[in-house]
Amino acid sequence: MPIVLRHRHTGEIACGKLRNMYHFDYYGALWWENEETAEEQMQQGLQDAGYEDVRDWDRLEVKEERLKIFNVKLNNDGQRRLILDRDGLIFVLKDKD
Repeated sequence: MPIVLRHRHTGEIACGKLRNMYHFDYYGALWWENEETAEEQMQQGLQDAGYEDVRDWDRLEVKEERLKIFNVKLNNDGQRRLILDRDGLIFVLKDKD
């Protein structure tokens, strides 16, 4: 199952620019295919996505369907932030211009 990063205090799911299998860039939830890869690459992934504090992020295993829902909710919009609360509800916040 995919591994995403969730901020332990705010519930935010780390998002950034990704590239799909057709080589198109899109804005989506950062994810890795397994725990080992996530552990190795999470710090660099967070930094590349513009997150300043990389210490408060936990790896979270999610079903592939949930990852797809994350990306649909983001709608390829870099001003959106994704929040996953402790009950599993997904919220989208839009940054102000």
